Amino acid sequence: MVAEADGTLKNVSGGAWTERLLDRVLKGSLWRRVLAIALVGLLIFGTTMVLDGLVFRPLFGDVLSEPTDLDYYRMRAENILDGKIPYVDFQSESPPLIMYLFVIPQLAGGSVLAYQIFFAFFAVMTAEAIYLGLRRFDERKAMGAGLLYLAYPICLMEFGFGAQDEAVTNFLFVLPLLLLVGERALLSGAFSFAGVLTKMFNVILLPWIFLQAKNKERAALVLGFGALVLLLVIPFILMFPDQLPSFRYYFLGNPDYPTGGSSISPWHYLGMLGLGLPGWAGVVLTLSGLGAASLYAFWKKMTLWQGAALVTVVFFLLYPKILLVYFIMPAVLLLMWGVEDRKVALKLTVMIVPLFLSVAITGNGMNPLQAEPWAWMLGIVLSLIGWGLMVHTWWTVKDRKVFFERDAV
Repeated sequence: MVAEADGTLKNVSGGAWTERLLDRVLKGSLWRRVLAIALVGLLIFGTTMVLDGLVFRPLFGDVLSEPTDLDYYRMRAENILDGKIPYVDFQSESPPLIMYLFVIPQLAGGSVLAYQIFFAFFAVMTAEAIYLGLRRFDERKAMGAGLLYLAYPICLMEFGFGAQDEAVTNFLFVLPLLLLVGERALLSGAFSFAGVLTKMFNVILLPWIFLQAKNKERAALVLGFGALVLLLVIPFILMFPDQLPSFRYYFLGNPDYPTGGSSISPWHYLGMLGLGLPGWAGVVLTLSGLGAASLYAFWKKMTLWQGAALVTVVFFLLYPKILLVYFIMPAVLLLMWGVEDRKVALKLTVMIVPLFLSVAITGNGMNPLQAEPWAWMLGIVLSLIGWGLMVHTWWTVKDRKVFFERDAV
């Protein structure tokens, strides 16, 4: 058991075997500990890749490990390798940085395995960032947090088997928060912009990060963010003023796909039943919710991590285009409470089951087992169970500070 700041007691996540693992990986110097995280990641993801290559792919084909997105990753990387400029020489609704990052696994052959290794690397980098960013507060809990992220089933499913680029997205989603916890606001602003250039999701936390930061930190955040805008974006605008991407996929502006295509959001399922909101209404609802959540967190004087968790959960409740892999974003925030409270980690794991079933029954919200209302209704029910578990998990921790913010004023 561990005493919380409010005097309550919560179960420490894990058991005797996890304590022995922590004892082992915490031995020796800092570099040995960093290497230990990398080795654990190699063991976990190496095992999933071997299972994928030797068992699952021979039995089930490419159902698990070669999503349709992988073809887009390859195509965009090949275009760049051919000397083409995104948005000018070929169309894409993805932000630019992620496309240039795809060049690395494409140069390595572009196979499923090459992309799996690439995304697993970013998953390990996220675990390393969690440990290094939080170790000054509590070495043992910081290590536990990093390892807990590596072992979280969505990481294994989507980065080890599924080859999804959210491994990169989530790294750049959580890194600015960790940098701000470590009082490195300039770097936080710079990496926030790098996240925006990768997959837009960093935008949802920018207002809260700005509101929560102190005056000097705000100036540094703006400087770090603005410097990269001037360096990377303004020259492109000047050279190609008519070639800016629309990002309709993210802002739900395409009338043919008002929820941006595939999704397991209840809003999306209602849309498939003819009861959904038009795209513009989804945008207004989402942006209004994000603004209200940020202001509420500021009014309630929440800590950085508490407010980030609230804003992210609200975003998931309102944004119509949500996929299973996106749940890694609220999970990485809530798992910081899971280090001390095993029930948090357990609920976040159980949450995946109904969400996965919703994906399987509705074909990721696009191709149901049968094109009948019952399939969409079942998808909604399963989806709501998953959303409910996420919200309940957040609700149980919303008034508790994570271990690295207990001394925050």
